[in-house]
Amino acid sequence: SNTTPKPTEWLIEGILPKEFNSVLSGTTGAKKSYLAMMIGMCLANGEKTFLGKKIHAIGIKVLYVDTEIGKDEYLRRYHRIKSNMEWKDNGNWFAITKSGSVFDIWDEVHKYANMVNPDLIIIDSLYNSTTVDDFSRASGMSKVTNPLTLFKTTYNTSLLVVSHFNKGGDEMGLNINRMSGSSIF
Repeated sequence: SNTTPKPTEWLIEGILPKEFNSVLSGTTGAKKSYLAMMIGMCLANGEKTFLGKKIHAIGIKVLYVDTEIGKDEYLRRYHRIKSNMEWKDNGNWFAITKSGSVFDIWDEVHKYANMVNPDLIIIDSLYNSTTVDDFSRASGMSKVTNPLTLFKTTYNTSLLVVSHFNKGGDEMGLNINRMSGSSIF
């Protein structure tokens, strides 16, 4: 009762809180990956706003981890986004990609996070980042949520993960219960 909590700090006002684990989720083809990359690149580039919202963290280090599209498509997207901004190439944007085989990425991300010391880690996408194949069970999801929390506490960083909606149920709209692992998250 006598302790006043610190107010929430924001990387992007009302969109991305500082030193939280955040999830960006949506249906297939909703452009989640582009949005996640744009968020990270705007933060790394030192932009002042994103979608009309104030950016509080100007020019921070961002580690983008692609587990889905692979190097070639990552580069195509990176260059498309970059061509629509005055890209400073200031050394704040770091990216790693993997595609194909399924394995837990946690050790690989720690390796790069130790080198970069990022303020934000973006993992796209969550279900490709792990060998856990059932996001509906708490026992499996703890093998995902524990490493994510460890990133946050080890590096004092913010996390943004891209997650998919479960197939079907489109009539429910953008309901959190459709997100893979939502009951555990």
